[in-house]
Amino acid sequence: MPKYSMTRKVPYSVDQVFAIAADVEQYKRFLPLVKRSIVRSKEMMPDGRETMDAELSVTYKKLGIEEKLQSTVIVDKANRKISASSAQGPVKRLEAEWIITETEPGSSDITFNVDYELKSKTLQFVLSGMFDMMVRKVMGAFESRARELYGKAGAKADV
Repeated sequence: MPKYSMTRKVPYSVDQVFAIAADVEQYKRFLPLVKRSIVRSKEMMPDGRETMDAELSVTYKKLGIEEKLQSTVIVDKANRKISASSAQGPVKRLEAEWIITETEPGSSDITFNVDYELKSKTLQFVLSGMFDMMVRKVMGAFESRARELYGKAGAKADV
């Protein structure tokens, strides 16, 4: 079962990066392969975390893949962590986590951890060879989104 972790330093504040990662409804605007992103429900938990049921429609035309991925997302603003889990659709098991930490004022590290297993062994095999490239594209898309929203050097401080 593939596990993957990647950390990248970006010239944006923790709050700026966290706002992008927590805004699941906007993923369709900037994440590669995501054609639709919907949040079906949101609920504030007693400990201050927010939980949501979300659906992403993922399309990869070159491989003829078009799937809906439903997941439970937990947004933990206090710890700057977003966790998603799923066991539906093409996924037998998926655990993904974004952790944003401050490295210095105005800069942060984005860490993306994912552990997954697909129901289709063939698709699992095909994607395992491309997974590193896909995660790099996702990280690049988050950085591009930050530049679009906050400017080249993260000049805007308000989120």
